Amino acid sequence: MVAARAICVLSLSVASALAFSPSTPVLRGSVSASLSAVRHRQQPPVAASRGVGRSSAALSSLKMGFLDVLKDMAMPTEIADSPDRAPEVPVADGPVTFEAGVSEIADPRHAMEDAWFVGESEFGIFDGVSGAKKSENQEGIYSFMLSAYTQRFIQNQKVKRGTVDCTSALESASVALADTLSIGASTACVSFLDTATPGYSVLRGCNVGDSGMSLFRKNAETGAYNVVWKTNSQQHFFNCPFQLGGSSPDSPDQAMRFNVPIAAGDILIMASDGLYDNVYENQLEDLVEYTKDQTSTEIAQALVGYARQQQEDPNILVPYGVEAKAAGQSWTGGKLDDTCCMVLKFA
Repeated sequence: MVAARAICVLSLSVASALAFSPSTPVLRGSVSASLSAVRHRQQPPVAASRGVGRSSAALSSLKMGFLDVLKDMAMPTEIADSPDRAPEVPVADGPVTFEAGVSEIADPRHAMEDAWFVGESEFGIFDGVSGAKKSENQEGIYSFMLSAYTQRFIQNQKVKRGTVDCTSALESASVALADTLSIGASTACVSFLDTATPGYSVLRGCNVGDSGMSLFRKNAETGAYNVVWKTNSQQHFFNCPFQLGGSSPDSPDQAMRFNVPIAAGDILIMASDGLYDNVYENQLEDLVEYTKDQTSTEIAQALVGYARQQQEDPNILVPYGVEAKAAGQSWTGGKLDDTCCMVLKFA
């Protein structure tokens, strides 16, 4: 059974793995190095035209105005934007460091559409929406381009301002792609590790759609890793996530924004819905606990491998199936999908 996620227009209509050094920015891991090079060879501009951006924003606001009532029925803004802050952390002697690892596996029915980047202090996961319109004439898959543009704008902010605003970078990337008439749609989860305040390390960012993050921290009493914070999934209705792209009414200003204190020993998962649709939170906690002493890449591999195992089981009830039932629909077994997982281990 194939489940293509809805593109919200007028109807609201084993795994490969790579390890990274924080000192080396990486735009995106892909099925092959040559494919990645082709999809990213056109570098985005350092700055977008604000005049054209205003025009695109006006068109977007017209679409959004038409759908405001339906959107509020599906997910009120105060829920969609809820920050869900993590527990506070004590003052540290210095900023945290991190080790990053990524693992991914494509849906065998089509080319990979999950994109990601890891930089010196910035991270992103982008899930191309399978129900969205696509063009063979543009430079690459929309999610890949949105990923590359967003990282470029974050790097530009660092150079020009010395600070990072992930929502603004995502907005600039979205506008730049709209200006090139790129076709497609994608969710986006973008974050930046801010260590500017002495004694504190804070993960700042935004999330649009149903990709997301989960922060795991060792329980002081049990010693086991538990989820202490996670992003909220943003959906207009079942299987129709908030998404950025040409025909979508959504925009980065609807993103859930977050500021999450990070402590040494924390483990962060950023993943597309291929993971979250098929693995329950308690299963994620068990997997992180079991692999906590391994490298970030090995943890990511274990998570993606387990997700694919769940996806291929026709007889189990996964989180996606629970949501389908709640929406009055029938679903049995796992949900086959592109799956990408990034793991950050902080020290």
